[in-house]
Amino acid sequence: MKKKIVIALSVTVGVIAVLFLAMSAYIGTQVVAGSTQLVTNESTSGVSDTFWETYGMDYAAFCEKYEVNRVEITSSFDGHIIPADHILAEGAQENGKTVVMVHGLGGNRLTNYPVAEMFLEMGFNVLTYDQRSSNENTAEKTTFGYWEKYDLIDCIDYISELAPDKSIGVWGTSFGGATACQAAGYENTDEKIDFLVLDCPVSSMEWMVNEEMKGMDIGIPIEYMTWCGNIANQVMLGFDYDDADSAEAAKNVDGIAVLVINSKADELTPYFMGKDIYDSIKSENKYIWTVEDSEHTEMWLDYNEQYREEVGKLVEAAGK
Repeated sequence: MKKKIVIALSVTVGVIAVLFLAMSAYIGTQVVAGSTQLVTNESTSGVSDTFWETYGMDYAAFCEKYEVNRVEITSSFDGHIIPADHILAEGAQENGKTVVMVHGLGGNRLTNYPVAEMFLEMGFNVLTYDQRSSNENTAEKTTFGYWEKYDLIDCIDYISELAPDKSIGVWGTSFGGATACQAAGYENTDEKIDFLVLDCPVSSMEWMVNEEMKGMDIGIPIEYMTWCGNIANQVMLGFDYDDADSAEAAKNVDGIAVLVINSKADELTPYFMGKDIYDSIKSENKYIWTVEDSEHTEMWLDYNEQYREEVGKLVEAAGK
């Protein structure tokens, strides 16, 4: 009798364990699916007239004023094409000093144009490109900078070969800030660039995934879903949330001038994200500019003159 009870209990426990694992695997795959394809090529195609109006920019006039050359760079990571615009400052050659610009989630290479004009006026050429799954970049998955960093590094290498010994800066906003930070902290990338601007950067993939799941309100504990998603992410894509942590990557950023821009009113990438990254940056030549009241990435609109001044001071601090 006791033996039958033990067997019955063992079978019950086994069934529960199998069901738990199956449920965890299902939840994990759903979390991965929902958190690593946040945009599509279709949803990020082109730029609306409203965008240009908001930024007070005449796109046609911009393209007449500056030489804009379409560039296609082949990814060394998985072979996809990285579409980019190489924009030359007035009177500059293509092998001049350059800023590589990384747009945020939902944007594309064109949405960088308003800020690009600031760098062009400073005498820098600009290389602005489409990130993964954005506009004309057909690479699948959005990974909060982890896979995206390889596209940025390819762009930096492209400019390094085109303009050897010339100054290279990197500017990244929001999701693009995560890409820029992780790229700068990867292997010897910080030796290839002179300065880095991080505008409202994402610091933590785990936090962002948590926030995304909170909005679902499906009655399953967020911590459990995050645990499932993290394991599934590692199994399916080969990296976990800690690997895509920009603040951790920042610990390897050294020897360059860095400016972190953030706002205490930012609800999408809260103040702590930029501060965590700033605190983690190894380089001593680092600065943080914080405003009190701007919404996410709107410091360019709200404090345009000061934005230009802060970036100008960074470039000066970099000796470029």
